[in-house]
Amino acid sequence: MTTLNESLVIALERSNGRDSFLTGAETLLRLLDNIIRDPQNGKFRTVRLENKTIKEKLLACSGMKQLMLEIGYVEANGTLSLPSNVVIAKLRKYRDFIAERMELCKNPGAVKPSTSKDAQQPLLEAKERVISVPRPTIRAGSAFQKRIAFPKIVCARNALLQQLELLSDQVMQYEDEELLESGRNLVPLETLKTRAKEKLRQVQKLVKAGTFDGEEPWLEDLILEELVGWFKADFFRWVNALPCTVCGNEETQQVDSRVEDGVRVEVYKCCNELRRFYRYNDVEKLLHTRCGRCGEWANCFTFLCRALGYEARFVFSTGDHVWTEVYSARQGRWIHVDPCENAIDSPLMYEHGWKKEISYVFAFSKEDVTDVTWRYSNDHQKVLKSRRTCSESELLDTILKLRAKRRGKLSEPRKAYLRKRTLWECLDLLATRAPTQAELEGRSSGSMDWRLQRGEQKLNTFYIFIPNEQEIRAKQFNVRYSCAKDTYERFLKESTGVQVLESAKDWQSRQYTSENVFRKEEHDWKMVYLARTEGTERGSVCWKFDFSIQGMRVRDIKLKLDSMVYEGAKVELVYFTDEGKPTTNLQSLVGSGKFTIQARLSGGKMWQHSQIFRQGKHAEDYPFELNVQFM
Repeated sequence: MTTLNESLVIALERSNGRDSFLTGAETLLRLLDNIIRDPQNGKFRTVRLENKTIKEKLLACSGMKQLMLEIGYVEANGTLSLPSNVVIAKLRKYRDFIAERMELCKNPGAVKPSTSKDAQQPLLEAKERVISVPRPTIRAGSAFQKRIAFPKIVCARNALLQQLELLSDQVMQYEDEELLESGRNLVPLETLKTRAKEKLRQVQKLVKAGTFDGEEPWLEDLILEELVGWFKADFFRWVNALPCTVCGNEETQQVDSRVEDGVRVEVYKCCNELRRFYRYNDVEKLLHTRCGRCGEWANCFTFLCRALGYEARFVFSTGDHVWTEVYSARQGRWIHVDPCENAIDSPLMYEHGWKKEISYVFAFSKEDVTDVTWRYSNDHQKVLKSRRTCSESELLDTILKLRAKRRGKLSEPRKAYLRKRTLWECLDLLATRAPTQAELEGRSSGSMDWRLQRGEQKLNTFYIFIPNEQEIRAKQFNVRYSCAKDTYERFLKESTGVQVLESAKDWQSRQYTSENVFRKEEHDWKMVYLARTEGTERGSVCWKFDFSIQGMRVRDIKLKLDSMVYEGAKVELVYFTDEGKPTTNLQSLVGSGKFTIQARLSGGKMWQHSQIFRQGKHAEDYPFELNVQFM
């Protein structure tokens, strides 16, 4: 009977960050799957240690080589090879257990403890138990072709007009009740709500301080922004080409394109192996594969918006791009959302940031078909000159027919409401405006994150660190901050380790004052840090400490404050003593009873060129830590 060292797999998961573990585990599964599928093929059993993919994705995961040796791999002559006497049953056990741990890591909220006997055995000193991870069931009430089957009413031979009806019918797949339920089960809605509520509290602080421009947002709009970030960072994956399962090459060549069972298929070749990339339009399939290019991204994201109850439209541009629009009841208008770019309310970014020519842009929902071209350009005369695919009268006639088709079974009050809303949208589309700086650069604007970031923002929390009785007895004061967790911890250093006395969420919760600084999350690079708000030349954060109330003074002081600068930017640390005199010498605080630490960010060519506390989104270390011993 084959044995499985489960504790080694769990230790691998615990000793690496989430992204590192998932990347390494996915690479190992690919190797094991190849061997299980074709055990007689010798080339699947050996990997070169100097191979870029092996080195950067597999072995960069701490403890991975030890796990591979445990599985049965042998290291020799710069390679790891799996002997033929290692039984396939053992590989399957490791493969399945690693896949379970990966799913647990990706979707912790969907996990229920297993009741199997094996799962009740302690594996680690912490008595962590093996968890069986049931993957949420994904199914539709009917097949894809049946979900999009409707009588055709467009008789024109024009390819564009025919495509409008095809796309109008295709979005009806989103309304399948079983599929909608599957979508809801995949979204960590409570987590998104929690993040949105934290963001709303930040806005309310600024409103109270009188430094927030605009109206206070609704929670639903903030949840949408969190949904976009989660979808891009954690749920869906971009595919340029399919990586080779033999050598790991990620730039394989496409050698063929064909149609199989109505699905377009791209064929890639490397190491004499062919791999097929299916370009699915069926959302049910996309919920399984969770990868693709802009077509798959917009299709799946629009569906998930519908699953959460948003009014959402699939938007198609003849400029070879697609995205989503979501109706905001708070703002009374349709909001542009591009999940590929994590961009919200930046409709002019394609014309001005991407330099794309805008000719035709259409939005499709279960109740409507609309020509929204004018929202995505501010040069309407130029657009009109470029629209030569069909006559404007033919286009309008087709849109009206398709709109009537979609609204045929609606109640009269709903039809009346939609007619009124369509009229208001037409008036909105006629207006033109200059692009924002963000749209010129092809980045997102208009999201609450951006609005919180951009202003001349001065926030006074006026929090002062004062030692408590435990800290006074221990004659020490320690505080640290994790930007990844956005959490402060006060703690005592003891012979047995660290005793956490207090935790506080939000980097601003323990500051004294800050000006023009925000916490930035990079979803693409999976990094977080504090930086200047966009468009500002200087930013600062202050933390204030007062030990004098209890008669304590500094005997020894140590400070860790990580920073990164680019293009000539600066991060300066300035300390203010009891008398309020500034100094750059940390040790000048020895003997003081109270002091202030200020981080000043300036310079560089862009706002993000001066950063503090930069770290991975799932990092476990603390880029800010202050240790004080009292006299």
